[in-house]
Amino acid sequence: MAENNSGPIEAVRGIVSGVIGFTKQVVGLIVNNSALQEEGRAQVDKASHQLEAARAEAEAETARAKAKVQETRQKAASESK
Repeated sequence: MAENNSGPIEAVRGIVSGVIGFTKQVVGLIVNNSALQEEGRAQVDKASHQLEAARAEAEAETARAKAKVQETRQKAASESK
């Protein structure tokens, strides 16, 4: 199955991953498990990157949509001449 990396989906993945990572950090702190805390920190870092990717993808989608509109306008203008 193809991976879907659209902006909104990547944002949700990042948020969920961040929550899970933060939870691991807290549980690791409570049970005094440094490995679990470190795993949580790594997951929070991954979530941060996923959110950055989501932002970049959303910007790219916006740019593609603007380009498509401009292309359509240019095509319509050239056809009306």
